[in-house]
Amino acid sequence: MKKTIIKTLGLISSLLVFSSSAFSAAKEVRAAFFLEWATPNQEAKVKKAFDKALGVPVKWTNFNTGVEMTEAMLSGAIDISYSQGMTPFVNAVNAKAPIKMVDIAVEYGMSGTGCVVSNASGISKKNARELEGKKVAVPLNTMADYAFKMIMKEYKVNVSKIQVVDMAPADGAVALVDGNVTMACMFGKNSIDKALTKGKMIMTTEEATKAGITSFDITSATDKFIKENPEMLRTFLQVTAEYNKRFRDGKSDLNIIAKDAGMDLAKTKNQMAGFKFPTPAEQRKVYFKNNGKSGKAVEVLTFMGNMFGTAANPALKDYSTTINTSFLPK
Repeated sequence: MKKTIIKTLGLISSLLVFSSSAFSAAKEVRAAFFLEWATPNQEAKVKKAFDKALGVPVKWTNFNTGVEMTEAMLSGAIDISYSQGMTPFVNAVNAKAPIKMVDIAVEYGMSGTGCVVSNASGISKKNARELEGKKVAVPLNTMADYAFKMIMKEYKVNVSKIQVVDMAPADGAVALVDGNVTMACMFGKNSIDKALTKGKMIMTTEEATKAGITSFDITSATDKFIKENPEMLRTFLQVTAEYNKRFRDGKSDLNIIAKDAGMDLAKTKNQMAGFKFPTPAEQRKVYFKNNGKSGKAVEVLTFMGNMFGTAANPALKDYSTTINTSFLPK
């Protein structure tokens, strides 16, 4: 699912003062991100603003899915996952993974994640039930999987009768273009655009909004990193918030972001036009009411947790325990 120096240079300077004490635990910070998923903080990534503010190198690794991010966090290879999907996160915490949600990274609709149905199939929302018995590419346990299930529910399609093939977005796009699957659900601008050369979105962003289907990604961190490097995590979120503000103010260098995301400028502008990067204040007001005990985040976690819960890893009784809002910038 996925790279201006901070406007207030004084912020960086003040943070660097703590590098020898509060930041002494970690010699580097290891962060996960997606290609084909343009975000303002990729400019900070490229210009080393994170490294300067944290006082240590920040090593960024791109992953194909949020599930892979979780696996890397559990193996000890990643400390912070930026823009991890809610679905892989909820599956992880259902399995008692020692990670926490600490921030809302980006809100998006079907412009960022969705399902493309082959033109050759003759299938649309009007006859979506014809997908039953057909092959559909879906990166399982991701936000694309969530979109797939929600769209099929809206169109009254029996998911159990669909031949679901677990494929990363790029592979799903190729499979659709080659005629090996009837529909592909994915995220990432390049992958979706490739699929759209031979198909169309079975549900538009406007239709998804009307149906109440909402999507957002989060920032998550391992319990170990949170415990050992709280100031580093707080600074990481502060730098991200600063660059989100630059984007809202029209001051982002989109050429840098596009290159780091592995996309051209036009695709980057188009993708980011459908993204919203909530401010810390908006997060507290909408997503993390009462320090995360209520609000949109815990509501969606609870809904998804029950949707993806299994006998081995059932839904939690209280998902607020998987949220830590104490690192959000003031």
